[in-house]
Amino acid sequence: MVDQMGRWYPDFPGQQPYQDPAFLRMMNQQQQQTQTHPQQSQPQAMTPPTIHADIIQVESEEEADRYPMAAGSPPQMFIKRDETAIYIKTILANNAHDLKAYPLRPPKPPTPPVDMGLYVTRDELEKRLAALTAAPAKQKKPESKEAAE
Repeated sequence: MVDQMGRWYPDFPGQQPYQDPAFLRMMNQQQQQTQTHPQQSQPQAMTPPTIHADIIQVESEEEADRYPMAAGSPPQMFIKRDETAIYIKTILANNAHDLKAYPLRPPKPPTPPVDMGLYVTRDELEKRLAALTAAPAKQKKPESKEAAE
């Protein structure tokens, strides 16, 4: 994640920044220029911190579960390719392994039940519409006396 000032922060623990080759060449050229011309001090661009942790992308929880790990190794973090879950695999004392899954997106809220009593069918709607439009025609008021003469 990059803030408004252009500083990079990891989105989740253990994330490594992407090192753009063009950015690295530019930084190397700037360092060489400052070493050859020390009197001209240029403001140094802030480089993102490097976090030393490996996050492995997997297709499914089963793939993370099958990933080989040596006894005594530190916990390994996996992220699903569609970024819907993070898995952390640890090796236990008896060489058994433990895999924990953490969802990244909250579950969708359940849809409320539909009360069908609030809805009418098309036939019922047409009947009600016909009754409403026919009612004023039956209740015609008598014409005024002046119009009759």
